Amino acid sequence: MTIDDFKILEEHQKVQLIFDANKITEKIDNESNYQLFQIDNFFVETKTSLEGKFKRSIKTYALKELPVDYVGEVLRMPIVKFESELQPTPNPAFSSKKKENFI
Repeated sequence: MTIDDFKILEEHQKVQLIFDANKITEKIDNESNYQLFQIDNFFVETKTSLEGKFKRSIKTYALKELPVDYVGEVLRMPIVKFESELQPTPNPAFSSKKKENFI
């Protein structure tokens, strides 16, 4: 699922995905409760009023768009790659081409 796919979902579908998502962090200030979740390769922030002054808001972020307050939390997460995603990295020191000898 992409951010764009998520944005076009109905509200109740978004809530269900968030409920099932990996919660990264939670912060509270004087007015609101903020929670950051990871869904696939993007992040979702929910903001809820502590005093019922506004309805819950939902914002989406790509990794490069994350607010500075969240970057430290996300960087502490382990990065997992599946074997199918791993590609061998060629090492230029071990070239398969034959080297010419110069005299």
